[in-house]
Amino acid sequence: MSPMERTLDWLRKAGYTVAKTEHWNHYARIRQDLFGFIDVLAVNHVHLLALQVSHEDRHADHVKKVMTTPVAKELCYYMDIEVWSWGKRGPRGKAKKWTLRRDCLTARLLPKDSLMRRKIEEGTWDVAK
Repeated sequence: MSPMERTLDWLRKAGYTVAKTEHWNHYARIRQDLFGFIDVLAVNHVHLLALQVSHEDRHADHVKKVMTTPVAKELCYYMDIEVWSWGKRGPRGKAKKWTLRRDCLTARLLPKDSLMRRKIEEGTWDVAK
């Protein structure tokens, strides 16, 4: 099962409606993401999530990719932007389980003097209101 399949399965079980936005461009022979970084869009009654999905070995590369994409700085006002990566983890000598690592980049993408960034970092930003 690929990281993309694991992500779609996790989101559906959590009650999200999901859309895979990454596709294979046959002519260019590359995978293309929506706006250059969004693999999956997920929505429920509270959130709109834009996700970059990978294996845990490439997590830092994908964080850097999102942080250097100019349109991400505009979209972070309207949706939560996260990098999700999957890897096998567990105690030494025990069976390893697939584990999700979530890295929310929304606050880091906002300007430093932004009220929204300050509230997210303080934990007082309530998207349900």
